[in-house]
Amino acid sequence: MPPHPAHGDDHARGRKAVRRSGRRRASSAWGHYRLECGPMSAPLPPRIRATRLLLSLIPRLIAALPQRARLALGRGLGWLMARALKKRRRIMQANLTVAFPDWTAGARDDLIDEHFARLGAGICEGFWGWFGNLDRVPDYRVIGLEHLEAARAAGQGVILNAAHVTDMELGVYFVSRHAPVHAVYRPNNNRAIDSLINLGREKHLAGLIHREDTRAMVRALRAGEVLWTAPDQNYHGKTSAFIPFFGLPAATNTAMPILARMGRAVILPYHVRRFGNRYELAIESPISGLPSGDDVADTQRLVERLEAEIRRHPAMYLWGHRRFKTLPEGYPPLY
Repeated sequence: MPPHPAHGDDHARGRKAVRRSGRRRASSAWGHYRLECGPMSAPLPPRIRATRLLLSLIPRLIAALPQRARLALGRGLGWLMARALKKRRRIMQANLTVAFPDWTAGARDDLIDEHFARLGAGICEGFWGWFGNLDRVPDYRVIGLEHLEAARAAGQGVILNAAHVTDMELGVYFVSRHAPVHAVYRPNNNRAIDSLINLGREKHLAGLIHREDTRAMVRALRAGEVLWTAPDQNYHGKTSAFIPFFGLPAATNTAMPILARMGRAVILPYHVRRFGNRYELAIESPISGLPSGDDVADTQRLVERLEAEIRRHPAMYLWGHRRFKTLPEGYPPLY
């Protein structure tokens, strides 16, 4: 595999960094109100609650393990997934061929194996975020926290423009220790699984907002709250546009600058990375002139920031999504 930047170079020497670990109360009573949507407020039938309880047993057991054991177990889970999820592996190979055409097939396969190991570890660490002891927080540091704090001090809402990465769940949890966070989500098709996921999330989030509930997003932003969203998947709705992503036009949601304009909010690119058993959160500075009124151009600037981050840490990105499912007319299907 081609060499990647050394981890030590990724810590942005000289930039302000904040390290947080230790105790935190389990409560998530942020601010003066709570936007409750979907699973966070809807009552569940007894059958769904019973299924959720059974499904939660293994995640709760994993969450109780020491971090090193969770990571080791997760790597083993990743090894199994890499061999069992053959269809997902083919999707990853197709995506990586687009992203890194100069790499050998062997180098791309090595990256996929590394990605699965990280994905398994991210799942087990995510279980800790849902059900673990919050007095034993994994070590992490925040780069660029001043950008989030400055916006909030000015009474401005914040859109954390994130992406689907292997440590996404803990990335949401960590930033919620510094500000009330409303996460934009798509419900799982299985109601019991969806309820389980959101049972774990609700203890540290200020609210969950359905991805179609634009009014709730705008209300949160105008109230000076923080909105976490990951709009990096294939999208062909009314605000879709084909924007280059690793050189191929990808159907992309251009709603972030629209939302920023409606909510009078600032957009901050947001990344989470894991190096060994330590985490790093990177909150980038606001992009100058955004929103500009040209939603496609603004979204392209956000996509370029994301692509640069993925090139620095390719194994951390979720390559298993069919990112290029929708292509312009005349392009052959990728999957």
